[in-house]
Amino acid sequence: MRQEPGPGKHHGAITNSLLRDEIAREARVAATEFADLSDEELLAREAELDQRWDVVREEHQRLYSERRKVKREKSRRGLFLPPLHDDDAEPDVLLSEKLKTALAESKKRRQRRL
Repeated sequence: MRQEPGPGKHHGAITNSLLRDEIAREARVAATEFADLSDEELLAREAELDQRWDVVREEHQRLYSERRKVKREKSRRGLFLPPLHDDDAEPDVLLSEKLKTALAESKKRRQRRL
């Protein structure tokens, strides 16, 4: 089983040829896609995409931070725990209380086995 060469490593002749062909294909596709644009229009499009990318990246960062805060608070409250098998029996009990009860019962069972 061959591994892909890492950065700075050389590919074999066949792989290099395939990579060059793929790059050439991508360049031809891009050339036909943008053939009707002037240089100024192409630069303007790039600037517009850069601006949109900045907005998207900022929104992504904001959402990521908000999500981390929610997960931290969820963890602090004990809401990250999976539901226990008997959740329907006691709907009013908090998840953290159920966990404490389950841990205490488990400890008792272990002590009885010894």
